[in-house]
Amino acid sequence: MSITFAANAKLTRKGRGQSAWSRPGLQRLRRGKVMGSNVNAARVMYDELGFDTLPLIPGDKKAYPCAWQRRPVNRLWQNAPQDANIGIRGGGLADVAVIDCDEPRTFETVTNWLAGLGYRGDSYPVVQTASGEGRHVYITLAGVLSGDWRVLSKEIGAGEFRFGAGSYVAAPPSAIKDGGGYFLISGDFSIRPALEVKDVLQILGNRETVIESKPTLPRRAVAMLHGKGVESFSTRSHFDESLIASLINAGHTFESVLDLFESKPTSGKYHELKTEKGGKAALHYLRKSFTEAQKWTQAHESKARQIAQSAITWAESKAWQGRTGAVDRLIFIAHAETAYRAGRLTYAAACRDLAERAGIGFKTATRATWRLCDSGLIIPDKKAVGDSANVYQLGGLDKLTHFLTFGELGKCVTMSAHDVFRFSGLGKSAGEVYAALQERPATVEELAEITGRHERTVKRVLERMAKLADPLTGEILPMVASDDGETFRPLPVDLDRVAHAIGTAGMGERQRKEHAKDRRLHARNLERGRQTEQS
Repeated sequence: MSITFAANAKLTRKGRGQSAWSRPGLQRLRRGKVMGSNVNAARVMYDELGFDTLPLIPGDKKAYPCAWQRRPVNRLWQNAPQDANIGIRGGGLADVAVIDCDEPRTFETVTNWLAGLGYRGDSYPVVQTASGEGRHVYITLAGVLSGDWRVLSKEIGAGEFRFGAGSYVAAPPSAIKDGGGYFLISGDFSIRPALEVKDVLQILGNRETVIESKPTLPRRAVAMLHGKGVESFSTRSHFDESLIASLINAGHTFESVLDLFESKPTSGKYHELKTEKGGKAALHYLRKSFTEAQKWTQAHESKARQIAQSAITWAESKAWQGRTGAVDRLIFIAHAETAYRAGRLTYAAACRDLAERAGIGFKTATRATWRLCDSGLIIPDKKAVGDSANVYQLGGLDKLTHFLTFGELGKCVTMSAHDVFRFSGLGKSAGEVYAALQERPATVEELAEITGRHERTVKRVLERMAKLADPLTGEILPMVASDDGETFRPLPVDLDRVAHAIGTAGMGERQRKEHAKDRRLHARNLERGRQTEQS
C-alpha cells in the first residue's frame, strides 16, 4: 500500500501564516487545559480541518441534541449549553475515522499494525480518553465502508472503528465529571494516514457487527419527547401512544423507543410510572403501549399515506412514454415515497435525496422534477430557503391519466435504482425491461408496450443483457435468455456481481457520501454567512 497522508497544509486562519493546529491552542489541547468556554475555539479549529462536531452533555460524553446523526453541524450547536463538551462525528468533509482502543493492549496492537503499514507512532494523532487508559487514533478513511462503526476483531482487542455519520467520539478539550479529560498526546490532527478499506478490514470483526444508523425523528416526535403538547390529550397514556405511533411510522423499534423515553424527559405516563412504581412497571407499560400502537398503525393508515401509496402503485402500473419516461417514473415514485414517509401530501423533498432513491444524478433528478411539475403530476408549493428543501404537493392523478398509458410493469420497477442500472451501466431502460420480465416472459413488442420504451431500445438492452461477461475474468453473466429468439425470460443473477463486472458497483454509496459532503458544506457556508451579517 502506498503511504499517503491527509495533510491540510492550506487550512490556515485568516491573517495568520500557520495552521490552526500548530499554534498555542494545540499545545493546550495536548496538556488538556482547554476547557469550558474554549470549546468554541476548539470547534473553530476542528471546523477548519473539515471535522463535523457536535455538542455533548456537560461533564459527559453523551450527545446533547437528538437526531445528531443526520442534522447539519450548525443546527446541532443551536441552543447548546455554554459548558458543553465536544464530540467529533465520523466522516465529514475530511472523511475522518477513529480507531477507539478501549485498553492498552488494543492500542499496542493497533500501533504495531500501523507500523506494518509504514506509519511511525508519532506520525498520526492519538488522543488519551477520560479513563486514562483508552486511546483514540485518528485516520482518514479512503474508500466506502458500509455502516457507521464496527467492532474490532478479537485478535486486535477491545474497541471499535468509528467512521460514519452515525458514530462519534468525545474530543479534546472535553472533560468528564468525576473523571479525566480528553487531550492530544501525540501527532497532529491535520496530518492523518489515509487508509484504504482493504487495510482497515484486517482489524475489523465480522460483518454482523455492523450497526446501522438510527431512524430520524419526526419534528412532532421531537417536540413531544420534550413534553410539548401533552395538554391537548385527554390522558397521559394517550399522549404516550400518539408519540409511540409517530416513532413507529418513522421506523423505530421498541429498543430505540425505550432508549428515547429513557433519555428524554417526556411528560407522559411512562416517567410517572417509573417514579411511582419503579422501572419494571414502567417497562411493562411501555412494551404493552408499543404493541398496541404497532397494531393501530398497521390497521389505521392515514388518508394522506393511502393516497401516496396509491400514487406509487399507479406510477408502477403505467408505461411512461418518451426518452425520459424511465427517469420520470422513478423520480415520481421517489416523490410519492417521500410524501408517504412524511404522512402528508405536502412535503419537503431535496433533489439529492430524490436522486439517491432513483439511482441517478441530482441534476437529472432536478430536471425530471421540473418535467413532472410541468405535467401537473407534482405541484410546487414553496421554494427552498437557506437549508430548507423545496416543498411540493402530489398532483391530481385522476385528471392526468391521459398522460400515460396502461401497462403491467408492477412493483419490480424499483429495482431500476440498483447500481447496475446506472447511466454508465446498463441504463434505466434495461432496468425497466428486466423488471417487466420478473412478472412473466415476454416478446420485444410486449416489453415495448409494457415499459413505454421503443422496440429498438428494448432489443438493444436485451441483447446486451444476454451477452454480459466480466471483462477481467471472462465469466459469462447473462441476465436474460430466449429459447426461440422471440420470447425472453429473466435468469437468476446477483445484481451486485453484475455491477462489479460492468464497473458501477458502489456508485450509490459514493453518491450518498458526496451528497452528505455537499449538505455539510452548504450548512457551513450558511452559518458563516450569518456570522458575517451579525458582525
